[in-house]
Amino acid sequence: MVNAIVDAARGLLATKSVDELTVDAIAKAAGVSRTAFYFYFPTKQAVVAALLDELWDQFGGTYGWLDTTGVDRAALLEHHRLVAGVWRGHLSVLACTTGPSLDYPPLIEWADRARGRFVDGLAAKILRDRADGVAPEGVDARALAQMVFDLRDARMRVLATVGEAEIEQGLADLTEGVLRLLYGAVG
Repeated sequence: MVNAIVDAARGLLATKSVDELTVDAIAKAAGVSRTAFYFYFPTKQAVVAALLDELWDQFGGTYGWLDTTGVDRAALLEHHRLVAGVWRGHLSVLACTTGPSLDYPPLIEWADRARGRFVDGLAAKILRDRADGVAPEGVDARALAQMVFDLRDARMRVLATVGEAEIEQGLADLTEGVLRLLYGAVG
């Protein structure tokens, strides 16, 4: 039953935003009563939280760049391509992790964990690269990593809605911007 409800929500989110999604619509699509829905999930946001949990490993699989040292443009561009793929495939679910829809504690917790995982990894990379003399000193590594996260995810939300040609240029621009933030002028 849980899988049917989660699958129904996933299917509905292919054409609706989280704000347009209703418990009644999910229950109907899952072939269950509203009462049965509430037996398994307290809210529609709880179903969305279950969908987000499914994406956790997909995002983790995009973070290979964080383990590199130095300016690795190709690895960063690949990271951005992989993250864009997750965003493009799951925009309606991921959109609820930002903005006014982010009002349900499990969604807030997921968004905080996702942000923390990336920020921790990038801050460690920045510190390694500074110790190696590759990245300049300056802004606190964690604060800089948080800025990169915010920039990246804001761009991913936009790039998830554009055509293929625009995506490639957008990913190249994002990669260049992040490299400049982290390393200054990069050749």
